[in-house]
Amino acid sequence: MADVKRESGKNIFLCNDFPGYGKVALQGMIPTLTAMKYQLFSLPTALVSNVLDFGKAEILDTTEYMKGSVAVWRELGFSFDAMAIGFITGEKQGEFLAELCKEEREKGCVIFFDPIMADNGKLYYGISPEAVESRRKLMGLSDYIVPNSTEALLLARKNPEQSDFSLEEAKDLVKSLREAGAKSVCITSMKIDGQNCVFLYDEKKGEFCRIPYRMRDKHFVGTGDLFSALLLGRFMQENDFFAAGMWAVEKIGAFIDAYEEDHLSEKGIPMERYLSLLNA
Repeated sequence: MADVKRESGKNIFLCNDFPGYGKVALQGMIPTLTAMKYQLFSLPTALVSNVLDFGKAEILDTTEYMKGSVAVWRELGFSFDAMAIGFITGEKQGEFLAELCKEEREKGCVIFFDPIMADNGKLYYGISPEAVESRRKLMGLSDYIVPNSTEALLLARKNPEQSDFSLEEAKDLVKSLREAGAKSVCITSMKIDGQNCVFLYDEKKGEFCRIPYRMRDKHFVGTGDLFSALLLGRFMQENDFFAAGMWAVEKIGAFIDAYEEDHLSEKGIPMERYLSLLNA
């Protein structure tokens, strides 16, 4: 049996899609978490020809490969401190990941779930309305969920086109998510009382936290995946959900500033260029 040296709190299992073009999903998360000194076990949920912003993509479902890989990892005795799930291809894969989450949680693994499926009031290209239910099930098996506001509304069975919230409406949305099975929540993009912010609820503390950020006049691909990686990485270091959120917001801002200064046109922030900012 192979010996994988394990440093407590350092083994992270990533489940997300792998794009052929675009610094999103695993392409952005792997360099970020590697730089944060984590040992990664990466399992692509799909091979995608390019980021979905182009309105067309070839997507290869890798569910059977995932099942085989996990079986091999079990035989080799690999173990994980945290598991981060992102894009999933459909109900079959969702069921497999749900069972995997149950098994890993029983072993003490912390589960983070970014229910990647929608933004700006509508589902992404290639995502069916039925996909929402698969993600609702995974939400109930996760310790921390990281949706954007559109995804949070869909998971709560509310109008996904709502874009402005009062503080009470934001709290009510979190309450609806918790009634549907969510535990701790980080909504990555909300406008609350006219202010753009990240809105968190920590189940352990029973408290809310609002973190304002500066809205840019440009769309940046992959920042959700990058934010999830930063939030997870920092949380596993400090075990403080709110502090991890504040740090992730700060770093995302720094990466976007550097990306804009370089006048790049790549789809997604090329993290390898800016990893030094993690320690700035």
